[in-house]
Amino acid sequence: MFSSCFGGGRRQRAADEEQPLLSHYDDDTTMQRTLHRKLHTYQMLRALSKGYMPSNEQAITNLRTLLSAEILNPDNTQLSDSGRALAHYTKQLIKQLIELLQHKNSNDQIQDFIWYLSKARVSVDMEHIAERATKAKAKADTAAGKFIILCSRAFIVPQSLSINVFA
Repeated sequence: MFSSCFGGGRRQRAADEEQPLLSHYDDDTTMQRTLHRKLHTYQMLRALSKGYMPSNEQAITNLRTLLSAEILNPDNTQLSDSGRALAHYTKQLIKQLIELLQHKNSNDQIQDFIWYLSKARVSVDMEHIAERATKAKAKADTAAGKFIILCSRAFIVPQSLSINVFA
């Protein structure tokens, strides 16, 4: 009774939120491992498309798996020179992303930011913006007109002060 009043049930809910959405498999054969890896990738992409975000640990694990992919091997002889350079820089980018997640994203803050941003509702009063833009344009046009008048007055030289250069 008191646990619900003082937030005791909250810890249970937080623990439930930490459970992985994707299954773990105990594979017997190579074919099963390949099938489960493909199924796991499909489930991961589906969870992302549904708005679920991976934890730091899950993201780092998947990025490390991507790092070990043959296509990102800069020594791959099937790649051109520019392809090897792209693989090298992509691998470097992924390593930096892993470092960012490990050292600068405690408590999954980036994932929380993206989730809250996706749930945010923004309304814009277009009529008010159009009215303010019209007033601002009118002020700018007036200021520009005054500036042109001032500049034209500054360059008008009275006849008595004019100098004939060709004489």
